[in-house]
Amino acid sequence: MKISQLLGLRFKETPADCQITSHALMVRGGYIKNVGSGIISLYAPAKRIMQKIEAIIRDEMNRIGGQEVMLPVVMPAALWKESGRFDSVGSELLRFKDRGGNDMVLGMTHEEAVVHLVRGAAPSYSHYPFMVYQIQTKFRDEPRARAGLIRVREFTMKDAYSFHTSQEDLEEYYEECHKAYERIFARAGLPEAVSVKSDSGMMGGKVAHEFMLLNDVGEDTIIICASCDFRSNMEAAENIVEKPAGSPDEASDRHAVAKALEGAACPACGKKAITAKNGIEIGNIFQLGTKYSEAMGMQYTDKDDNLQYPIMGCYGIGVGRLAASVCEARHDKFGPIWPMSIAPWQVHLCALMSDTPEVSEAAAKIYGGLLKAGVEVIFDDRAVSAGVMFSDADLLGCPLRLIVSPKTCQRNAVEFVSRDKTLKIDLPLDLGNIDGLISAVNQQIVKQMEFSLPVLRL
Repeated sequence: MKISQLLGLRFKETPADCQITSHALMVRGGYIKNVGSGIISLYAPAKRIMQKIEAIIRDEMNRIGGQEVMLPVVMPAALWKESGRFDSVGSELLRFKDRGGNDMVLGMTHEEAVVHLVRGAAPSYSHYPFMVYQIQTKFRDEPRARAGLIRVREFTMKDAYSFHTSQEDLEEYYEECHKAYERIFARAGLPEAVSVKSDSGMMGGKVAHEFMLLNDVGEDTIIICASCDFRSNMEAAENIVEKPAGSPDEASDRHAVAKALEGAACPACGKKAITAKNGIEIGNIFQLGTKYSEAMGMQYTDKDDNLQYPIMGCYGIGVGRLAASVCEARHDKFGPIWPMSIAPWQVHLCALMSDTPEVSEAAAKIYGGLLKAGVEVIFDDRAVSAGVMFSDADLLGCPLRLIVSPKTCQRNAVEFVSRDKTLKIDLPLDLGNIDGLISAVNQQIVKQMEFSLPVLRL
């Protein structure tokens, strides 16, 4: 890809409506464009990042036996009436009538749709257990859309649903999914993500965990014990401290709670080592039980020819929020520092003074060689200043950068640097044989991918 052909502008100024760093950098870098409140369009760099995250998710879901399906965005309200959620869920569920006057809903979650899909398809105990998943657009009429892709109304989400004939089998698979989520977040560039006990909310069920990126911009309050592995969100840990009464502002609520919690006794180990931190929720898993299968009449025949309701689990990851969270955790003052695994391109080729014949020839040779070797490369072929070129490269955040200039050509070299500043070397430039240069680039790509390999053994 050549930047001269890349749609989207990059600029220095931070828009006034950008409240957090990831939002500002993704707007400034030409990743996203706001359409309406909580509704965002993606330019090519953001779309490429999302596709790579989705590929990681698919790989891990397939690894634990998932079957990818596709469920509808628009559903008859009758499905939600079967489960009872048509009336119990608030205004975040978008309800409307079609041209025939039928009640419809816009999917914000898909428990009802998946039960509809599989009931009748697994009539015997011999068909269990199984898990289906999708990566699908959802719409939640969120009243507080903010912070770019962190909190939106329309979003892409992976949701998975497992079906079991016993609670023990669900618990075993739930742990398997928990480990798969650890691998997903590590491979996407957030190995520091932690899971915390959570409240199941409108989803139902008795056991739930949220995966959190501990970060100051997070809207969730996470309770952590410094002396043991106890972690919980605020809703699931109300026995520790009550939320302040009389404050309508959630942000000030959170600060007051955090202050009150410092030094509280841990409910697990008893030591006075509780602290409160902010976190961004990047995934969640629930043990749903039979809430949906029973309400919607999904049954199977067990070994004794008795009818039973399958026990369900569900597992969600917001793709856009995960991308924004990586940006929030992996950036400097100049732009994102994307991990190799999800970067929009692996290599950014900068041709300084590209109208100079030796630079033009060398850059073209290198670009062609990288493409032939299957390297994902973005080539800045524009006649712009070095300052503009490097500023745009920082905003695009590719892990590796090759710089060709009259000075590097004079010394028969190409400058090879990493976005995180840990690498800066000269690679020898031989226009008659650039295989060595391409090989060195590929070695660095492999090296930067290796950070996620240890967690794959989980």
